[in-house]
Amino acid sequence: MSYCSLLGVIIGAIVRECVDRKLVLELDNLNIRGNKLNDITGSVLATLLAICPKLKTLNMSTCSLSGVIIDAMVKECVNKNLVLELENLVILENNLSDVTGSSFTTLLAISPKLKKLNARLCSLPDDIVQDMTQHFQSINGEFYHW
Repeated sequence: MSYCSLLGVIIGAIVRECVDRKLVLELDNLNIRGNKLNDITGSVLATLLAICPKLKTLNMSTCSLSGVIIDAMVKECVNKNLVLELENLVILENNLSDVTGSSFTTLLAISPKLKKLNARLCSLPDDIVQDMTQHFQSINGEFYHW
């Protein structure tokens, strides 16, 4: 569903419909790149992850996401007691300059299989870049941030 002119409210409606119908999706790869999701809530993204429990790759690059949205998503994942199967997360070209370091640390904790994080051109704060670089080096993973 990349570059489909989707808005956050549309993704929210899709997620709510899936929840209402009690659907659990068997997706292992979801690409919603290039949609304008600046109005999506962290709760909707966390619920999307909850209804896709086998998701291994998620691409949300160039989606107008903010650090506030990512923070809220991670917080809601914790509230839902989610343990994600993600191995590859692509969030490049979003302005995450206002994300908190604890969100990325928590994301790693709830995504124990995450081996690849592409956060290029996201304006991540230096302390987060340093922490993520050390973490991914320690697990022989890949972290892109420049």
